[in-house]
Amino acid sequence: MLRPHRLAYMRRLLYRLRWPLIAVTVGLALTIGISAVPAAGIHPSVAQSSSPTISRIGPSPSVAQPGTPVPTPIPTKAIASPSPAASDDFAPIGSMLLSVPTQSQLPDLPNGCEVTSLSMLLTAGGTPVDKDVLAREQATDPTPPVFSGPPGDFYSISRWGNPNRAFVGNVEGYGYGIYHAPLARLLNSKTNGHALDLTGRPFSEILARLRLGTPIVLWTTSTFAPPTRWVTWTTPEGPVRATQLEHAVLLVGYTREKLVVNNPLTGRREQVSPAPFIAAWQQMGRQALTLTR
Repeated sequence: MLRPHRLAYMRRLLYRLRWPLIAVTVGLALTIGISAVPAAGIHPSVAQSSSPTISRIGPSPSVAQPGTPVPTPIPTKAIASPSPAASDDFAPIGSMLLSVPTQSQLPDLPNGCEVTSLSMLLTAGGTPVDKDVLAREQATDPTPPVFSGPPGDFYSISRWGNPNRAFVGNVEGYGYGIYHAPLARLLNSKTNGHALDLTGRPFSEILARLRLGTPIVLWTTSTFAPPTRWVTWTTPEGPVRATQLEHAVLLVGYTREKLVVNNPLTGRREQVSPAPFIAAWQQMGRQALTLTR
């Protein structure tokens, strides 16, 4: 038990030291509080950057930190894109032309527009194959045509082969053609699997692929315009709707107003009007074939 005079001494000492003790206590409290509270508007888990805002999705590679998780970018309509919207509209970016030698399907292959276009594509890709070799090696459908009208009249054919499976008819005589799927298999066999089938893609993607430096085989008509006459014949796999004007060309470039194609029917490079050409391409099923490299 403290004696009365010692207790009085301690009270006087605490009284003298009260302000220094209060100052130390307040200082410690302020220091602890400031270090524990984040700055206003900044979450401690979000890294801040003083870089200006850029109009692209995702972080800039120049400011990405090793080991920092990168969130998945969320597409937004506010981000401008240098490419036109995916559509069948002709929306060129400048002009371009690939230097691909032309070839003629005539006189040897009157129905060989597809293999001749494919031969030009292979030449552009650095693995040239003669069109006559391709004509011999393409799949063929031996089904003979059956006519409901005068023999030989294309538009009276009631039964024939299926171009989705193989070449229909005779490439050197009475024949029709071959579509993208069997031609892609032939292209794969010549390029170790580097065929790229763009069938069904919008025309804007066709042009985008062309800008990467590879020409593209497109199915259209020999007039580069929508046909007015069609015939439908039966096959074991189902009906086929066809036109005698069916044709294939190699797309090699464009200007601000025209498409540029290597036309195997004439053996020349030609400029064609985009609107009717694309309309015919649409009617032929948006078929397109190129290389992955």
